[in-house]
Amino acid sequence: MKEIFERVKAIILNPIETWGAIKSERIEIKDLLVNYAAPLALLPALATLIGLSIVGIRVPTGFIIRIPFLEALIAGVVGYFLNLAMLFAGAWVVGYIASYFNSRGDFDLSFKLIVYSMTPVWVVGITALLPGIGILQVLGLYGLYLLYKGLPILLETPDDKVYLFFTSIVVSSLILTFFFSFIIGGAIYGPILMRTMSF
Repeated sequence: MKEIFERVKAIILNPIETWGAIKSERIEIKDLLVNYAAPLALLPALATLIGLSIVGIRVPTGFIIRIPFLEALIAGVVGYFLNLAMLFAGAWVVGYIASYFNSRGDFDLSFKLIVYSMTPVWVVGITALLPGIGILQVLGLYGLYLLYKGLPILLETPDDKVYLFFTSIVVSSLILTFFFSFIIGGAIYGPILMRTMSF
């Protein structure tokens, strides 16, 4: 756990130097997933579970809506694994389009780029404990800055290609997010929310 904390602090406070260290690290995708991504991705998942089922959401009418714990748990588990699945999908997309921007298309490096760029999103996701302050999750956008700074270091993207590559990744990520969140996730979250609202 201490190693995770130190890496989180390093990538957020000193991204340039940390990206360089990350590039030179020899680490299997499985190890990065199990020892870093999976534990951090639990933060927003657990926070959402507690926030929705115990704390509750205050609606404009003044009532507090709480989702039944079991249903919130199911939604949380689905959301957690969708989150991890998006890491692989995102890394595949980055690796696939890398050659168009004279960048390295190595899947391992692409996976590192996506995983560590997600760090602020996972950390800020703990604010889901209190749904009313969910606006603070906008701080997770710092991950875009990490992504931008990581491209020329990890994937060796030429300076004149960084912005276009970055923009392409962001657009692709939005499409992936729509697919996973609204199409797949919606099939799970939608019915749960509708049943809760009907109480």
